Amino acid sequence: MEKTEKLKAFAQEMKEGFQLVKEKRDDEALNKLKPFVELMRRSSAPHIRLFSTYSIAQIRTGDLEGFLQTYAEVKEMEAKSEEETKFKEQLDGFFNDLMAELQKDNGHPS
Repeated sequence: MEKTEKLKAFAQEMKEGFQLVKEKRDDEALNKLKPFVELMRRSSAPHIRLFSTYSIAQIRTGDLEGFLQTYAEVKEMEAKSEEETKFKEQLDGFFNDLMAELQKDNGHPS
């Protein structure tokens, strides 16, 4: 029973992090999701929704290096559902927008 309770608490924390990103409370979301991302990185467990959501919070807070690292990790993950494919596509959109902005900043029209 205790293990089940811990798993529920774990899942609840992650859900709260997702909700914070949805509400654009990105700094709070990063703090909430970071332990899960680190855990998944250490265990090499791909979790597209977690990494995608985390990277969206990263780009919105201006952590471009962090975003690019997380984005690269998501690109290596294989989508196993329609939902995961949508998360990856959404992230591609953020990446493309970032690249377009960077080109503009460097004086190159897109």
